[in-house]
This record gives sequence, structure tokens and C-alpha cells, in this order.
Amino acid sequence: MLTLRQIEIFRAIMIAKTVSAAAQMLGTSQPGLSRMLGHMEDKLRFRLFDRTRGRLVPTHEARVLFDEIEHVYKGFEDLNHVIKRLVKGEDRTFRIGASPSLGHSVVPQMLARLTANYPGLTIQFDILSVEQAADYLALQRGDYALTAFPLDHPNILSSRIGAGRMVCAVPSSHPLADRDRISVADIAGEQLQSFRPDTPHGRIIADMFARAGQELEVATYIRFAETAVAFVANGMGVALVDSFTAMQAHAETVRFLEFEEPGVLPVYMNRNLESPRAIIGETFEEIARSVLLALPRPKP
Repeated sequence: MLTLRQIEIFRAIMIAKTVSAAAQMLGTSQPGLSRMLGHMEDKLRFRLFDRTRGRLVPTHEARVLFDEIEHVYKGFEDLNHVIKRLVKGEDRTFRIGASPSLGHSVVPQMLARLTANYPGLTIQFDILSVEQAADYLALQRGDYALTAFPLDHPNILSSRIGAGRMVCAVPSSHPLADRDRISVADIAGEQLQSFRPDTPHGRIIADMFARAGQELEVATYIRFAETAVAFVANGMGVALVDSFTAMQAHAETVRFLEFEEPGVLPVYMNRNLESPRAIIGETFEEIARSVLLALPRPKP
């Protein structure tokens, strides 16, 4: 059996036609290569080359062996090609879902940086409701999900990687619109667009009102923060939405005000523990954390 080094030497001699040229190809000495060639022939028990007038002429056995070695090298080239495509993310679809406010704000930044690292990567992106998020990963429809709540499932790992905060959307003509900061008491009695109390946003808002000692009276229940902002833009009162929603482009008829004591909206990275994690996923996790860490924080 030949070693990989011996195979490399034999192939170099066959390609270069002379020992001296093969030695230059491999960056080694000619005498050392000649000795290795002799050892190979002793080991194989047949000649690889006829020495004629200082030239090496391949024997029939050498040509047969070379053809087989070329098949092996073609396999190595194919393997290297596959490795390069894996490194670049080619032939791979990265499937990610997100809560609406995250999916419309920070996730595009994350995916832009991910595709810059992996130019050949295909993205499958989905906006997920609260009800859809767990099944999305448990049924392996997606690789990752970014949510404002942890997913309660034995096969899903939920890791908190950042947080946003609740802000108040008001019409630009509202008496509070010129204020930088407000309190919950400042909007007591306003026509409020809000979320059901059993939703992540709804629980945070209820807690904010409870801590402020104010009664929470909801005029309109909505499912998505973007809808609440649209209602505010059309003069239907005020709304408490998350800071990720406030990052998006909105009509000039809406202003977003910071709370003196804002409710905190956590951000969770979720993935299925039974699904193999690719290097692309590890890169995405790093990017997601860095994007959230770089977000501006409210002034004290």
C-alpha cells in the first residue's frame, strides 16, 4: 500500500516528466525524490519507469496506476469544491421566522450581514404569530425564530439575547407630542389601542399600568403593533408599542414618546435542539446578538 506522500510524488513525476521538475513542483530535493521513487518500486515489486538515456518513461503498470490515482484526485477536488460551497453557504437555504415587530425592523439588518458573509445563501423568511412560532420550529419548518417571548416546548431552546422597550405612539397634533418623555399617568383616560392581556405585549402594558397605579381601559384591541400605529395615524387615540415597531418608517402624523419607566420587551433566539446546527446558524446567532447590542438605548 502506498502512502499519500508516495502517491503525491508519483503523480508529480508523471505530470512533470522528470524527477528534477517534479522536485520543483513539490518543493523538495531531486536526490530525495529519486530515493523515494526507488522505495516505491521496491514496495510495489514492479518498475514504474524505464530509465532510458536519462529520461523516465512510464511503464504500462505506471500508466494504469496513474489513471486510478487521477480518479482519486478528482474525488479530492470534488470534496474541496463541496467544502468551499459549504463555507460560502451555497446550496443551502437558511429558514428563519420572527415576530412581526422584529421581522420588520432588526431582522433585515441581521440577514443583510449574514448574506454578506455567505453570498450564495438562499433565505426563507417568515413572519410568525404567537400561535405559529412553536410549531414553526417543532415541525422543523424553520431553523431559527426570533420572538418577544420564550417558546415553551421540550425540543426548543429559547435564549434571551436582547431587549426592547415600550414606547407611546401619539398623533403629531397631540398635546403630548412635543414631550420627550411621558408617564403612564399622562395618558390615563386616552383612547387606547392595545393588545389582549394574554399576549406578550398585553402583559407588559398591564404591568406598566399596574405599577403606575392607573386603570387600564382599552378602546380597541389589535393583534399587531403596526396596526395600532396605523390607527393612531388616523386619529384613533394613542397606543403603546415596542421600540422595534418605532424603528420602522411611519407616517409623519405619528410621534413616538419614551416612558419615564418603560416596560421591557425581551427578545428570544429560538431553535430546535433536534435539528443539526450549521456554521451558518452559529454565524447568525453572533450577528443577531451584535445587532441588538448596538441598538440605541433610551436616555436616562
